Amino acid sequence: MLVSEMDIISPQTVKDCLYILSKNKTAHRLIAGGTDAVVRMKEGKWLPATWINIKGLKELRYIKEINGAIHIGPLTTHTDIIQSSLLQKKANVLVEAACEVGAVQMQNMGTIGGNIGTASPAGDTIPALYVLDAAIELQSLSSKRLIPINQFFTGPGRTVMKQNEMITNIIIQQQAENEIGIFQKLGPRKAQSISIVNVAIILSMAKDRECLGGKIAFGSVAPTIIRAKKCEALLSLHPLTEDIIENIAKVAWKEVMPITDGRATAEYRRDMASALLARGLYRLMRRWESK
Repeated sequence: MLVSEMDIISPQTVKDCLYILSKNKTAHRLIAGGTDAVVRMKEGKWLPATWINIKGLKELRYIKEINGAIHIGPLTTHTDIIQSSLLQKKANVLVEAACEVGAVQMQNMGTIGGNIGTASPAGDTIPALYVLDAAIELQSLSSKRLIPINQFFTGPGRTVMKQNEMITNIIIQQQAENEIGIFQKLGPRKAQSISIVNVAIILSMAKDRECLGGKIAFGSVAPTIIRAKKCEALLSLHPLTEDIIENIAKVAWKEVMPITDGRATAEYRRDMASALLARGLYRLMRRWESK
């Protein structure tokens, strides 16, 4: 299918968009920043009969605090996230992830809703959303539902979102005063790379190196993002000394489930997942000790 053979519809409001989704029976895709769409079209993978352009729906671009949680509109750009003082203070792990999404031009154009909707196992913001216990609001013309992020993805490029639904809100939990977060990424080249492995970590700390618990989410090491539950269970057993951190990193090597593809072998991904986790934990300890 040629680009000239596709229809482009540009709704003016969310309600208009939901009406279009409810009536459109042809293959369609939503488009906002288009950073993923251009690549997939060149690969011949995304060639719907209709593109629904939602870039102009300003009502879906926001970052705000409501009843102790943070609500992020799906058309919020990565640059919006990076520059948000609220997120810098209360969800820094997401800010760090957004900083790793491609070059500055991609950060300016790409949206968090697009990163989620693409459902790539290598999506940089998604592990951060996992450790922030995000929930995805899906809306159709007749209903609305809230899906925990760990139930939203069903495989590479696949989600539970129906053809008549769209993402209308992303809700994350704030990091507490004693919580510290970090995002680590390995890519083939700086600033414009798809992750070979990435990891988001949040630790809940007491005193010195005493850890009360934590959350660890890896990307690009399984069909979807995975929480490293075995590694998490070890975080609070002992103070996070160098030896303990190295032991936790060894568990990560066994817990991830990567594949070999054109960017890396499965064994290399295992090694790098272990190394990134160790480096992240070391850096978090230094941050905590300097507070």
